[in-house]
Amino acid sequence: MLVVGGGAASVFVTVALRERASVLGLPAPEITVVARDVPVGLGLAYGRAEAHHRLNSPASAMSLSPAEPGGFLDHLDGIGWRDVDGSEASAGSFVPRQVYGGYVAGAFRALLDDPASGVTAVRGEAVSVVDVDGRSAVTLADATELRADVVVLALGNPAPGRVRVPTAGVGRTVDDPWARDALDGVRSADRVLLVGTGLTTIDIATSLARRHPGVVMTATSRHLLLPAVHLAAPVPAGPGLVRGDGTPRLPELLHEFGRQLRAASAAGEPWQPVLDGVRPQIHALWRGLDVADRKRFVAHVARRWDVHRHRMAQSVWAELSELIDSGALTLSADVSGEEFDVAVNCTGPNSVAARGWSPLVDALLSAGEVVSDPAGLGFDADASGALVTATGDVSTRLFAIGAALKGALWETVAVPEVRVVATRLAERVLPA
Repeated sequence: MLVVGGGAASVFVTVALRERASVLGLPAPEITVVARDVPVGLGLAYGRAEAHHRLNSPASAMSLSPAEPGGFLDHLDGIGWRDVDGSEASAGSFVPRQVYGGYVAGAFRALLDDPASGVTAVRGEAVSVVDVDGRSAVTLADATELRADVVVLALGNPAPGRVRVPTAGVGRTVDDPWARDALDGVRSADRVLLVGTGLTTIDIATSLARRHPGVVMTATSRHLLLPAVHLAAPVPAGPGLVRGDGTPRLPELLHEFGRQLRAASAAGEPWQPVLDGVRPQIHALWRGLDVADRKRFVAHVARRWDVHRHRMAQSVWAELSELIDSGALTLSADVSGEEFDVAVNCTGPNSVAARGWSPLVDALLSAGEVVSDPAGLGFDADASGALVTATGDVSTRLFAIGAALKGALWETVAVPEVRVVATRLAERVLPA
């Protein structure tokens, strides 16, 4: 088996395949991970994070293995991690992303160091996957060829798409804020425009403020919606959306969701558990929607869903609100490029199925081995990540995980969903 990609999702797949083989009493499968950068497990999310950047999910949700739900907390205890206030890790701790990256990368490194694990790593960039005699031949940029029965694409996120607001007159632009050294050209005296008001904007705003105290920033977006804030302590999730006979349409789902939100408000209870109760159902609910309803959701609901679903820790909100209160950061829907020295594109990643960002994706699209999902969010695939070809066939040898499956499953990039898909994929590849 071969996994293409060096981020956390590649490690989740590796762990899930090994655990599935163990459950079935099979020998450890031979797994090769192809990654452009090392150590494997960091990717952009954890490899480019700064020391103050926090996870957006609590520590209790972040373990690598579903069989060891306390694995990450055990790791934090083992390394003696303490928060900035000296407190020990708890289920509700929002840990720095660098610390989490160390946990994931360390787990993969332990597999590499174990000769009996069957896990190896090759540094390089995959540029094509073709069928040769019933197996997949993966060619790297240096012309190395690897063979495997199953290939999993754990490609991570592309850079953001082009800025879609007026930036004419801006002195310079940062198209990808996660590119190496992307922010090094920003100066203390610069007037900075942050395009977007999501989690990336929060990361960049706090980073620039820490680097350059007194820097003046403006964040802009169509709706000016900032991500919501997590509760101070974990609360049990709600019941979700109870499904009756048949497949509910989007209006029915939204009606029931709204009813639960109103009931929570009337009872003086927080709204977060209502959404958290729906989250484990999202894959099934999304796949139950027809293409028209999926497109309606993206057009009319997605932004409000995202700002409530992808929340920030309270400590992050405290830092951000201080920037807003001090005037270091303002929010404005009406901006003119001439007012700024630097514009930073914080709009979030482009679709994995877009052409031009990956030679491998371009080759697979051209060969018809993968296609964009009908909503244009990623690759078309089934619930286990098996990719759909241009002829409509579901592949038995080519799979994906992570951002590539956004259009197939909607919620695919947070650790709980990555872990679920990794388990499904392993069960599909190694059936009982």
